[in-house]
Amino acid sequence: MIGFILIIAILMIFLSLWMVYVVPAEGRQQEIEHMNYVRTWFTQYKVTADSLWVNHEPNDPYKSLTGVTFSNSLTLGSQGGATQAGGLFLPVMSPIGSTGAIAVANQPAASGGVERIEISKDGAPAVIEFEMGRLEYDATNHYWIPQSYYYQMGGVFLKQSSGTVARVSPLINFETGGTFIALVELAGAGQVGLSGQGPVRIDTKMTNRTQSYSLIPAPATPYSNITIYLEDANVARGWENALKELRFQSGVSSGACTIYRNPTDVVRIDLQGGPEEIQYRYIYYTISVQSIATGAT
Repeated sequence: MIGFILIIAILMIFLSLWMVYVVPAEGRQQEIEHMNYVRTWFTQYKVTADSLWVNHEPNDPYKSLTGVTFSNSLTLGSQGGATQAGGLFLPVMSPIGSTGAIAVANQPAASGGVERIEISKDGAPAVIEFEMGRLEYDATNHYWIPQSYYYQMGGVFLKQSSGTVARVSPLINFETGGTFIALVELAGAGQVGLSGQGPVRIDTKMTNRTQSYSLIPAPATPYSNITIYLEDANVARGWENALKELRFQSGVSSGACTIYRNPTDVVRIDLQGGPEEIQYRYIYYTISVQSIATGAT
């Protein structure tokens, strides 16, 4: 009898150590690998989306890509909707799978309205005001830090409690002879969001890509301004850092292209002495999200 009790005690100690050390370590590794997969997915999504408007030839019926749809599948949870083991394999012996949600949305801006970009010249009111939608994935991790990835304005951003960083820069390019901006609109079509653990299908259709337009300041007042209203100070800091890196790579001086936050959730770009002429075009996508397996709602 005493021997049986000792065996049970040893077994309970083993199970306790397993649950305290092994299960969290396995769960953390699964969630880290899944977030790396999500990061790669968004990078590939950006490349595919860019290829549509870059290769689009509106005046050539054989090369026009208006109305073309591309589809990608994304697994929302770290275990992909797999069922937990039962019977002798107690569920407590294995990690709990994470869940996730993906949606197309316009985020509220801290300064009011929604996230948007405004472009003006000569100190006048905004000539262009454009809402910046997102395709965003939010992870509910149990063993790893909560993270979100989203595609916005042609860039890929990682958002977590410590801040926001651009994994891929948005489609803004500074040059000494001008500034180029691709204004990417994301609009929902049909179902715009799903959550769960299993795979979902994201269908993206390019509905239009305009020609390039010019915004040229008057010779007497040769300057222009770009103002970006964002969700919070952390998101704005991520945008500010990404834009300053783009400026550094282009060789444009900080005097000709001043980038700063004022207030902390708004990024402002003052252009003069060369890059103040702005070339821009509109790119329109519609996105729908479809469930392709159980575990997504």
